[in-house]
Amino acid sequence: MTGKLRAMDLEAAAATFRHRARRTVSRYPSLYLPLARRKHPDAVLDGSTQIVIDGFTRSAVTFAVVAFQLAQDDHVRVAHHLHAVGHFIAAARRGVPVLLAVRGPEDTILSALVREPLVGPRDFLESYVDLYERLFPYRSAFLVAPFREVTEDFGGVTRRVNALFGTSFREFEQTHESVQACFDLIEERSRRPAWAPLLGKFLSGRISAGEYRGATVELRRSAAAGRDVPEHRVQRPSAARQEAKETVRERYLRPELAVLRHRAELAYERLAGGPGESRSP
Repeated sequence: MTGKLRAMDLEAAAATFRHRARRTVSRYPSLYLPLARRKHPDAVLDGSTQIVIDGFTRSAVTFAVVAFQLAQDDHVRVAHHLHAVGHFIAAARRGVPVLLAVRGPEDTILSALVREPLVGPRDFLESYVDLYERLFPYRSAFLVAPFREVTEDFGGVTRRVNALFGTSFREFEQTHESVQACFDLIEERSRRPAWAPLLGKFLSGRISAGEYRGATVELRRSAAAGRDVPEHRVQRPSAARQEAKETVRERYLRPELAVLRHRAELAYERLAGGPGESRSP
């Protein structure tokens, strides 16, 4: 048992080191973007990018990207899912439209703790504060959209993007069927199927929604049906995920984190609640 505990401690130490190193490197566009481009070439801002859709991890970014691309069903180039300060700063400097999805720190970090249990709440709080505070000076370059608006009225969010940036992106129609289509694709992404590279090209706008469906129809038929997805990996609401969040709440609410939690709340209020920004309750 001692050996097993020591191995878990080493895994946690390694995960924490990676988290902190990424936080530091991701602040600097000239350093971070070339590294990210090697791993995620289609997801990183480049000369063809038409919009950046991103935010801190667990802030409905996946729903936003999927809903956006389903509505476009075209080759609209989207940079997404880097969750990095430097990515936003580079977009702001280039004048590329940015949709920044935001979410209050408690729900965000509880969800992150469920997904990445080896990283502690202090590190997630420090990363949350780091991103929100560093992005505030660039706020006028972003359309800031709270979590509830993204998940409940993404068509309205897109309308505000168009109004702010003078774009003409198609608006998502928030119907039961369209939302279910989003969740189906989100779950499919969580399964990490053999055709994941095609899904990545769809999310980035290299191929349209129709092209993606056409290219994967036979792959879906031949794939093993009903492969279970661990709940901590799926980026959609579920009772199991909510129950898991309750089990980690005590870690988040430790007294020694009170000052950092307060700082995170202030950073959220400042970034999400600026002049002219509608807020969800």
